[in-house]
Amino acid sequence: MDQQMSQSIKLRAALTTRIKEIMGKSSATGIFRGGILQTHLLHKARLRIGHELDSCLATRDVNFHASASISEYEINRAALTVAHAMVNPYYVDWDVDRFAEMAKVSTPKSDGPLANTNQLPKYFSAAMIGKISVPATIVDRQGKILTIYLPNILSSSRVEYVNSATKGLRTLLLETITSSTQQSWRSQGFVVPEGGGEFGAGRVTVSPAYFMQRHERLEDPMVTSASYKSVEVQEWLAALSATESFWNAITAVSAPDLFEAGTLAITRIIEELQGSDRTSPPICDWPSIFSGLEIIANHTTLSHRDSGGAPSLFDLLISLGSGHEAKLTLADVGAELDYYPGTMVFISGKVLQHSIGPWGPGERLVIAHFMRDKIHSRCGVSRPPFPTQAYFLQMVGQQDSYLL
Repeated sequence: MDQQMSQSIKLRAALTTRIKEIMGKSSATGIFRGGILQTHLLHKARLRIGHELDSCLATRDVNFHASASISEYEINRAALTVAHAMVNPYYVDWDVDRFAEMAKVSTPKSDGPLANTNQLPKYFSAAMIGKISVPATIVDRQGKILTIYLPNILSSSRVEYVNSATKGLRTLLLETITSSTQQSWRSQGFVVPEGGGEFGAGRVTVSPAYFMQRHERLEDPMVTSASYKSVEVQEWLAALSATESFWNAITAVSAPDLFEAGTLAITRIIEELQGSDRTSPPICDWPSIFSGLEIIANHTTLSHRDSGGAPSLFDLLISLGSGHEAKLTLADVGAELDYYPGTMVFISGKVLQHSIGPWGPGERLVIAHFMRDKIHSRCGVSRPPFPTQAYFLQMVGQQDSYLL
């Protein structure tokens, strides 16, 4: 764990330096006047960053080193993508904290909206953002960021590498369908490709520590998911160690308070669980600052809000697979995001409904990272604040911007 965190910190420093440079050079001056954002200056900054990003995407990564390290090309590509997202905001005219109080988690339905969805427009202005295909953020009226959309942030080489590693979980994924006796919406909607496909279909949840259902008191023990003990999963986690460090670093520069909360929680989980279960692999080998992840193959997902989290505990969704043109729909803000392989999305899954419909040809694979609020509570970790737009936009035109 110490080695993985060290690698994440080094990558964070490299991304920080590059993002500062990109944002600083995107404008000759700052984009605030008397504390008011000058939208025409923001537009110019976005054009400059967008041009540099397009040039980067048009080149190949000639120094890709799969599991060994993250290339300079990958760092530059990620930095440009994050920078563009921050200068490309879409606004909703409501406060996320008030919205979260009324946007209740309920059982998804295939023939209608979630419970109380029809009531929300009576209290909050409707948002119809529409289609988004380039890096962007969705921001509330207080400047709090609800979604960070990062299409094409992963190179095709990185996607192919993760795809290849995940093919080793194909049998395990298929077994989750055949062995499931549950009839919940999460166990439905899987599309098994003819012959089983490259990835099969199914869902495997992996977590170093969680509370069993209805056992969430202080006196109840944290337990490790059974899947974590699987040889296949352990090999997969080892193969993705460097990649997860990269994703940790992207989290650190995109949502820094989330990164700090996750890092502290994982550290304390290790302190509590290390050595308590001699039959499990070492918890210190957990590569992520998120407290759990799901590998989901070939699944259409009903519109839902996530349970178990908190409004500011973003999920990190990483779209993989091959040959598909999936769309991520955010019903509460009327947005449809291109969700093809290589896309990363940070989303307040507790607040915003999200769904994936049929995607046509190809196979869809996603690795969904999440944080459990009750685990953070058990570890004494406060909920992080939402990332804010001003935190990033103050760097535009400032060659000597502070560190992220």
